[in-house]
Amino acid sequence: MTRPNRLRLKIGLLCAIALPLATASLAQANQVIIRHSSHRYPVYEQQHPISGQVTVEFVAQGSDWANVFVDGRRIFSPRNVNRRKRFTFNRGAYDIKITGADLFDVWAEGYLDVGRNDTSIIVVSFSERGVRVSGDPYTWIPVSAQRR
Repeated sequence: MTRPNRLRLKIGLLCAIALPLATASLAQANQVIIRHSSHRYPVYEQQHPISGQVTVEFVAQGSDWANVFVDGRRIFSPRNVNRRKRFTFNRGAYDIKITGADLFDVWAEGYLDVGRNDTSIIVVSFSERGVRVSGDPYTWIPVSAQRR
């Protein structure tokens, strides 16, 4: 075996040992290895971790009094003033019910699935006519489209 072939063999063995070690450490650092056929070497792409918390702002449209319930607990009751309020939610799905001043007058009912992507602020605007969500349109999952 000639000297250049030995050198290639040693480099090949080192790469075979070092690549799995480098791959494991990069996977722990939330990085993804992408292998392109046009490149000889792997291309590393930084992947941003999804935050565990999302800011959700509820905005009451119009002048009607309302109540916002999350998982059966009233968290916001907009009256004449303070018609918008911000909350911090952990990732997950929450049962949302929005009523008028009369708790039996249900305006909207559904689920809010937050933290599915990298959206950090979601705005939920609501009125007697329904709910409109901005930030991530797939966050709001209505139970029924018609008012009771």
